[in-house]
This record gives sequence, structure tokens and C-alpha cells, in this order.
Amino acid sequence: MFQLTLHPRKTAFFFLVIVLFLTVLHSVVQAIFLSTMNENLLELSEFVDLDIEKNLPSFYSAFAILFSSFLLFCTALLEKNKAEKRRYWFGLAAIFFFLAFDEAFALHEGLGDYTEEYMKSTGILQVSGLLYFPWIIPYSILTAILGLLYFRFLFCLPRKAFVLFICSAVIFLTGAGFFDMLGGKEAELHGYYSNRYVVLYTIEEFLEMSGIVLLMYTLLDYIAQQYGHLCFSLEVRKP
Repeated sequence: MFQLTLHPRKTAFFFLVIVLFLTVLHSVVQAIFLSTMNENLLELSEFVDLDIEKNLPSFYSAFAILFSSFLLFCTALLEKNKAEKRRYWFGLAAIFFFLAFDEAFALHEGLGDYTEEYMKSTGILQVSGLLYFPWIIPYSILTAILGLLYFRFLFCLPRKAFVLFICSAVIFLTGAGFFDMLGGKEAELHGYYSNRYVVLYTIEEFLEMSGIVLLMYTLLDYIAQQYGHLCFSLEVRKP
């Protein structure tokens, strides 16, 4: 009998170690590459770069978000006696499943290109400066709508879960929103290889990954407080 118990602190610590490792690895390689511009390091630089899609850090981020979606789905299943809360949990699970898919295949970049074309054709907004990465516009609108839809649900949660949910959202959105906009402005002015841009997007990605780790802890702690530690068992029978 194989049994896996997901303890909130141990699980969050495990993922946090991975986040720190990826951030340090990225920072060291980028510092060496930018100071030497050695083309032999280009492939390694791209493989560990936090700002590039379809590489080691992006696959980790996609997995971490997908794992969060799984935890949200498990929470929904456990809340079988709370019908109103249950659909909110299922909704969050679906949202994070989409975000994992987006992280893996960079859907937001395609949406950003469409948004930029629309803005240019209508003249509604100038896609430059803090809006240099135009995907931030539709995603900000969707985030605001979700915030309004989930406002009441969050306040119905236990105080600890409520505070942790808010903190994880603030950390994630500070990276994905605020630092992404600062990075876009810097990229427009000085290009994608400026030291300041690298620092900004490193902070951005670190905050995003850290926010997801805190979300994992929040969900596992909520489950543990309400239903006991989340545990999976697998029985292997000999023929």
C-alpha cells in the first residue's frame, strides 16, 4: 500500500525550494550571459530564462498552476454538503486549469497581439509605455470581473483562509500586473537585453511563482482544517 499525505507546510516548502532554485539558476546564468554575451551560453540562457515560454521554468509554472487547479477541484469535491460554495471552487479549478494551459502554450501573447491590432485600428488606447505588453488590458478586465463575482465567496471563508487567499492574489497580481507593466515600459525604451528589464521580469516571475506556492499552502491548510490532511492511497496487488 502506497500512501501520500499532502501536508500544507511540507508541500509548500517543497515547491518554494524549486522556485528559489529556478530563480537563482536563472539569475546566475543571465548575469554571466549579459556580462560576456557569449553565444555559447545562449542556448542555456534560453533554457533557464524565466521570461521565455516552453522551457524549464515555464513548464514548472504550468505544472504548479495545474496542481493548484487539482487542489481546487479536490476542495470542491470535499465541499459536497455546501452546494453554493462548491460551484465557486469548481469555477476556480476551471480558471486555473486554463491559466496552466495558457502558461504552457503562451495563449496570452496571441491575445495581446489581437488586442494591439484592435487598439491601433480603433485608436482607443496607445499601446505603449506601461501598456507595451497589451495582453494586460483584457486580463485586467477579466480579473476585475472575477474579483466582483468572488467577493462574497471570499468573505464567507474562515478568516485565516480569507487572509491567505488575498495575500496570494496580491503577490501573484503584483508580479503579473505591476511588474509586468514596468517591464514592458523598460523593454520599449531600452530593449529586452537591458539589465533593468532582466531585473524587473525576474521579480515579476518570482512573485508569480511565490503567489502560486502560497495558494497551494492556503488550499491544503483549508482542507486540513475542515476535513483533515489530503491523502491518496494506492494499493498494489501481487498477481
